[in-house]
Amino acid sequence: MKKGNSRVELYFSLTLVSVLILTAAAFFSGVKVGANKIEAKYSYLKITPAEPEFNDSYQQQDLVTFYHTVFLPYREFKSAWVAKTDTINRTEDPAQVKKILKQLRILADEKYNAITNTTMYSTSPLLQESQTEFLKSIRLFREAADNISSSSISNSGEKLMKEFQQNDLYKKGINYGLIAQKKYYNSMLKWNAKVDPSLTLKYDFTKDITFTTWKKYSLIVKNSAVSSFLTKDSIYGAYDPQDMTARIDNLINSGKTKSMNLHSVKAVINLLNTTDAVKENDFKKWKSKYYGNELLPQLPFFYE
Repeated sequence: MKKGNSRVELYFSLTLVSVLILTAAAFFSGVKVGANKIEAKYSYLKITPAEPEFNDSYQQQDLVTFYHTVFLPYREFKSAWVAKTDTINRTEDPAQVKKILKQLRILADEKYNAITNTTMYSTSPLLQESQTEFLKSIRLFREAADNISSSSISNSGEKLMKEFQQNDLYKKGINYGLIAQKKYYNSMLKWNAKVDPSLTLKYDFTKDITFTTWKKYSLIVKNSAVSSFLTKDSIYGAYDPQDMTARIDNLINSGKTKSMNLHSVKAVINLLNTTDAVKENDFKKWKSKYYGNELLPQLPFFYE
């Protein structure tokens, strides 16, 4: 009799345990399904961690906007300034010189006002600084023209230009213009590194560059190097850095550098500058020959 009772009790116990296990499993399964439904329902309330922002932007649109609103007005000013001062240098008539100086002052005011109408993006510091320095350059040239105008009454154009070139305001105007230009071309270098992460930003343009090293550079890097050399040596012309770059590449590729005893990029720049060999739009002449496969921002002076 006791054995029968024991079997019944054992059976009852096992059944009870099984029921409890199944109940618990069903409960936790329901909890999980319910939790998943709630999570899905309120997923839009989750806070997604923000992607880290670049401290610097230098997007193509930044470069294009800057070109049209800042660089182009200054470029037009620079081109006219170089042309008109060259005319002054060849003019003997004081009245004509005075007239040209007045035209330069009016032009400076026009371009200064055009550039101040735009505020650049805070995410591209080099462009902001470049804008400020272009404005300083124009203002200093304008003040230099004011200072020198009194001398135009008695001096020939050639003498006046010699006086002009020794004027501190004039020198500072050149310096600020070159610094601003360098920062714009360095901004292109930053853009280049963003679209092609394999590129480096670690270039030392304070030292001379061998032809072997130069040939490894892309056009963007070459232009940045040229703008640095022009700034360091205060070489101010109507042309753009890419015009000088094209002249350098053409001379190197012509094989004439050896016979001319030129062994570095700096030596070539000095020769081209002293012979006044670089002109506006020289880049266009050799663009298809040397730069057909270059990665470039959509800036008009690379495609016009």
